Amino acid sequence: KQECKYGTSCREQSDPRHCDHFHHPTRTSLFVPSATASSHLSNMNSDTTRSSRIHTNHGDNGMQKAYSIGGAIALERLSQQDQTTIKNMREDAVIVVPGTYDHIDQVLTKLNLKFTTVQQYELMNYPLKTYQTVYINCASNFPREAAYRLREFVEKGLHIITTDWALRNVLQVAFSDFVKHNGQSTRDEVVGIEVVDPNHAFVNGFVLAATHAEPQWWLETGSHPIEIVDKKRVKVLIRSQALYDKYQSDAVIVTFDCGQGNVTHMISHFYLQRSDTPNARHKMSAQQYAQDIKASDNITKLISKDGQNLNYAQIQSSATSAQFIYNLVSNRLNSTNQSTSSTHSRKNFQ
Repeated sequence: KQECKYGTSCREQSDPRHCDHFHHPTRTSLFVPSATASSHLSNMNSDTTRSSRIHTNHGDNGMQKAYSIGGAIALERLSQQDQTTIKNMREDAVIVVPGTYDHIDQVLTKLNLKFTTVQQYELMNYPLKTYQTVYINCASNFPREAAYRLREFVEKGLHIITTDWALRNVLQVAFSDFVKHNGQSTRDEVVGIEVVDPNHAFVNGFVLAATHAEPQWWLETGSHPIEIVDKKRVKVLIRSQALYDKYQSDAVIVTFDCGQGNVTHMISHFYLQRSDTPNARHKMSAQQYAQDIKASDNITKLISKDGQNLNYAQIQSSATSAQFIYNLVSNRLNSTNQSTSSTHSRKNFQ
């Protein structure tokens, strides 16, 4: 094979046809075991964090359990109709495009949500349909042509959900009239968040979770803060004052309509949302969180069985993250079901 002249910055590394002919340098994920090393990495300049992402261990086993419990909490808060709609959803209603760093597929699996996996390079010819939602994981590269094709389909009714570096690789490419990367990069940290529009369907349930303690949001090393280009059309759903104070952007989750479709983007990842314990309540047990939100007996028993070693902050973070995903999925399914009943068919994009 020939050496690819673009090296690690090549945008076609996800295309096996390209990789059959060209060799790329191996990307290395680093595990940082000590607080000293972690502190050193946090002080790396933004140019370094833009081109490489340092992975640290965030207590994966604990958050896996937290996601299972948080998912159960979130599911209970959906209406019976929404639960039935999700149970009966089509296999291809949700499309997941794998990335480099985020793994929404693992979260969806934990939440028992059906999905179909489509690779980045397959998006160029994949027969997208109007009722689908495409989840695009944070990735170090993304085919520009695929980003432009997504824009075309969003304008016809497709919904896409993007995370972190997809801001630069997808949205800044094809939706630059709405949002872009503000040029800065975050450290590995956790910030407090607040709901901007508590009546928006996507964040239903977040206010209850924040009644006794401010929910936390994990920022991966090198996460991309969001700059809103069109302030009239882009709506901030979740914000963080701490994020603004450090990186001059308070947007954590944004959403905007584009033609007949919609785009929702969040800074950082769905997967491995770790938590911190900034105050005394966050250090309390998972059982305390269940009491605060008046969880059912089933949830209380589940926490007693599987969540004895989890704290308040872990369950709160996983429950709000799971609630957001369930809200996105159920609202989308309900809207497409309604539109289907009026048109009696679901049509492919032409």
